[in-house]
Amino acid sequence: MKKSAYGNPVLISNEKSHSISKTENFDEVTIQKIIFDFPECIPVSDIDESYNPLIPVCMELTTPVGPLDILMVTPNGDISIIETKLWRNSEARRKVIAQILDYANELSKWTYDDLQRELNRKLQTKGNILYELISKTDSNLLLNEADFVDAVNRNLRRGKFLLLIIGDGIREGAASIAEFLISSGHLNFTFGMIELSIYNLNKSDKLVIPRTIVKTTEIQKINIELPEGLLITNSIMENSKLKINDENVSPDLIKKRTFFESFWKEFISELEFDDPGQPLPNPTITQNLYIYPGINKKAWISAYFSQSSNKVGVYFRCQNDANGIQIAESLRIYHEEIRKDLGEELIWSWDSNPIEGFGVRFAINDVYTEYNRKIIKDFFSSWVNKMVNALRPRLKEIQ
Repeated sequence: MKKSAYGNPVLISNEKSHSISKTENFDEVTIQKIIFDFPECIPVSDIDESYNPLIPVCMELTTPVGPLDILMVTPNGDISIIETKLWRNSEARRKVIAQILDYANELSKWTYDDLQRELNRKLQTKGNILYELISKTDSNLLLNEADFVDAVNRNLRRGKFLLLIIGDGIREGAASIAEFLISSGHLNFTFGMIELSIYNLNKSDKLVIPRTIVKTTEIQKINIELPEGLLITNSIMENSKLKINDENVSPDLIKKRTFFESFWKEFISELEFDDPGQPLPNPTITQNLYIYPGINKKAWISAYFSQSSNKVGVYFRCQNDANGIQIAESLRIYHEEIRKDLGEELIWSWDSNPIEGFGVRFAINDVYTEYNRKIIKDFFSSWVNKMVNALRPRLKEIQ
């Protein structure tokens, strides 16, 4: 049975363990928490029944255009982007509509791997966290994992979202939004604006009644979907199967090769990236391990040992040829973002020489001793993952 334009009322009592402001006016953080903790208050069936039920996934999800207030997903892989706004000034409404369209446009460039990576970064988790969260709902509604991933990927690619703006008191004129919606003709979204009417029952208890103010039951767009193209990569393979016991090789070099082969195989077996699309590296018998965060091997991340200086490190570099230089130059617009993502430990050489890139180093008294093995693996694991997170989505944008 179809629900009314009103969502389920929510009673916020002093007896509940909910972090609610004691002031007369709620702030946006409080509204976010109400919506995230009580998704049943959203009159979603009045806007688009196919998005029922909505499952809260994450608040303040990082995107290149800013933190998205709330992300919710259905057991069928449908996606809702929710922005909260206090309506205390005449500009707020217009700005937040443009903002939520920016988020939708950005997410339409993502894949499931991108979404999973950012969720793992935000929630400090590993693995297919989105499916795990949705799996906690009614199992009768849930798709199997492969179909769920395909559905989310398809909705991201098509820009098929439920966009909801929820505020504390939407005023007249809220329906004049056509100019914003027309500007996003490549997306297939359903749009709704919801007012949260908040009543003080006494000094501590409040009643929240949601109501649909504006909705678009269907926005028809013309989409041209290109079949996914072939991935063209450099076919040159790393020479990772070198023989440890080549003729005329000294016993000392054989010992080092044996150590590196053993270390890298063990390290790779334990390595987990936040980005599930990032391929694992191949083990080597040298002091360097190479990871390729882009679509070709013209730019790489390397974890390395330096016995002579008693250091280990991780660096990013582009190949010194036309393609490598082009990649380095294209990444220039992201320099400040990359430096911010990777922090103050970063040794930055890019401004003077774009081919040199950047990296981190860690001093250690003996790189080969068993005692330091876990310390080194933890250092490598943390930094190669950070660099993949910082570089892979940006390389995908430019390549």
